[in-house]
Amino acid sequence: MGEVMLTLLPVDCLRPHLGEAARLLPAERYEKLVCYRQEEDRLRCFASSLLLQKAAQGHSISYNEAGKPLAEGLFFNLSHSGDYAVLAEADGPVGVDIEKMVPYGDWVREALTAREYEWVLRGKDERERQERFYRLWTRKESLVKCEGQGFALSPGEISTMPVDEAQLIAYARKTYGLCSHIFHGYMLSAALQDKQPLIRLREWSWADYAECFTSRGGCSKMERED
Repeated sequence: MGEVMLTLLPVDCLRPHLGEAARLLPAERYEKLVCYRQEEDRLRCFASSLLLQKAAQGHSISYNEAGKPLAEGLFFNLSHSGDYAVLAEADGPVGVDIEKMVPYGDWVREALTAREYEWVLRGKDERERQERFYRLWTRKESLVKCEGQGFALSPGEISTMPVDEAQLIAYARKTYGLCSHIFHGYMLSAALQDKQPLIRLREWSWADYAECFTSRGGCSKMERED
């Protein structure tokens, strides 16, 4: 097994500090933030950007062709949904997805394989069926993000069955371990190449962010420009 540290940052704790984004973020991340019209979208972008700075540890950030952020010698991944952004960190290739569990429509049939859809329908009630769907969907997302090249196949062609967290899943000529966790109405899944992930979960605050970067001698806006 391999440990995956998941750091959750509630976006609402950043609301009083959104005006500081221009000072705290590198120019390209701030430009991305101001492209969003809705404040909630800006907060999620702000949260993801702060977690990205934490993950990079002062290293320069690059992006692959699929848009996945990379830093030499480090393994991390980001996701956001609803009220949270999340950072996954590990000692090998890792992917993470978080989704707020809300009612879904008929489109899920196209997102799942026939076997997966049957498994969802066998849930004993609507709540269990919803949890089953989001477990499968976040497993797919985290798997594809761990591999790093985006959806080469449609979601309905990618199977993460059986939902047995002791079994590795074959995808794109490699194997991956998958693990899921329910947190306050959200489904979290993490993928780790060649190992079963052991999730460690912690929730961050603005004070944690400030302490982290103060102890490192300042925010990494300048460090990113090394």
